[in-house]
Amino acid sequence: MFCKLTPAEETRMRQLLQGVADDPNALVMKQFIQHGTVTTYEHCLRVTRIAYWLNLRLGCGAREASLVRGAFLHDFYLYDWHACHDITHWHGFKHPLIARYNAETVFRLNATEKNIIQSHMWPLTPAWLPRCREAVLVCLADKMSSAWETVMERSTPRPA
Repeated sequence: MFCKLTPAEETRMRQLLQGVADDPNALVMKQFIQHGTVTTYEHCLRVTRIAYWLNLRLGCGAREASLVRGAFLHDFYLYDWHACHDITHWHGFKHPLIARYNAETVFRLNATEKNIIQSHMWPLTPAWLPRCREAVLVCLADKMSSAWETVMERSTPRPA
C-alpha cells in the first residue's frame, strides 16, 4: 500500500505494539478473514501502520502509544463474521462494542484507546463519535485500508 514507514518508524511502531500484537489473544485474529483475502490481524496491523503514517506525515501530534494500541485493537472482536450469523447479524454496527469489551477484558485501556475502538466505524455508528485526534486518524485509516483490501486484495489469490 502507499503509506510506507521508514525502517526507524516501523521499528518504533513495533516497539509500541509489544505486549499487544504478540499477545496470544491477538494472535487468534490470524485465523479470521477480514476483507477479501486479508486476515483480521493483517488488517489491524495495516490500519495501525496507516494511522501512524498519517500522524507523522500530517503532523497531527497524536499520542503515539494510544494511537498504535487503539488502532491495532480496533477490530479485536475475535470471531469469523462471515460464518457466525448468530453473532454477526448487523456486524458492522455491533462489532466496535464487542471489540472494545474484548480489549478491555485482556488489556488495560485508557479513555483514548476506548474511544478509538468504539468509534472506528463512524459515521456508520453515528452515536459513537471519534472524540480525539487519535480516533479520527484510526477512523480514516480503517476506511482507507478496508477500501484497499476489499477492492485490490480480493482479486489476488492468497498463497497456500
